[in-house]
Amino acid sequence: MSNQAERHATAETGRRLRENSRPDLDFTPVRNGMDYLISAVTNLKNDGAAPPSDRDLKYAVLHLQAATEVLLKARLVHVHWSLVFKDPGNASRKAYENGKFESCNITATMDRLTKIAQVAIDDKDRAAIKDLADTRNALTHFGHTANAFAVEAKASQVLGFLLTFIHRHLVPVLAEESKDIEQTMATLRAQYRDITAFVTQRMKDLASSLDPLAESTVECPDCFQWALPIREDTPATCHFCLAQWEIPQDVAQEYGLLIRGEDDFRGLRDCPCCGEPYCVGVVNTVQSKETDVALCFGCGDVFYERRVRDLHNEGMTG
Repeated sequence: MSNQAERHATAETGRRLRENSRPDLDFTPVRNGMDYLISAVTNLKNDGAAPPSDRDLKYAVLHLQAATEVLLKARLVHVHWSLVFKDPGNASRKAYENGKFESCNITATMDRLTKIAQVAIDDKDRAAIKDLADTRNALTHFGHTANAFAVEAKASQVLGFLLTFIHRHLVPVLAEESKDIEQTMATLRAQYRDITAFVTQRMKDLASSLDPLAESTVECPDCFQWALPIREDTPATCHFCLAQWEIPQDVAQEYGLLIRGEDDFRGLRDCPCCGEPYCVGVVNTVQSKETDVALCFGCGDVFYERRVRDLHNEGMTG
């Protein structure tokens, strides 16, 4: 066989192998929506000290809007597949399975979720989602000029809404896919803190629920935001990233090691109030960012001044 014929045969074999080994597209609505969400978060992240570029923001908007629409409709499908048709009265199962139909727009989707699925979407979130959809349409069809901070702020608010929506309304009802969703969310949590506008907007939105809990709210070991209130008989849940710890000892140890650091964390002590071994002797809370306190990660009681020194010394000598 000539060299030319050999090269041709090798190329043909490679082509057939590539065709045979290439996987088919297999994106369920939820997987599709989560994939868009991953892309949106990636594009919203700061690259070191540099904020997202205009191109990053463009694709963040496009993919976040796609993620929002797909995931909201996935929740609607859980009620009934015909509800994602523009006109449910003319829906057919064959058209739905083939994906050959005109679906309802984002406003109709939100209306149906509220009225039929009883999923509450407040006016502020509705407006942000509608605004993001308008921005996406302008970028897709006409081009768009807008202030980068404004675009980032809109995207950040919708991202905050989606985070809560997935946690409250998708994971509980989609049993078969909930594990994959949670795994994806766990991967994304570490990236949230890099999205400056998202952090600012979400913390602002959470202020009304966190302010009354300032005395016992600490930094979250997962996202490092001051959004983890410790309360009795309630699993420790970060309001920012929604990371949750069922066992007080686990969150106490993670706080001690990841927030205080090995040099400052002296282990867990018995709580003077509840008697359980969930007390960390050196803690800063929202209310005492500049002053060390002791906090029980089981009952949520905070101890000041002399008792802090006692617990700290016990940890050093105990």
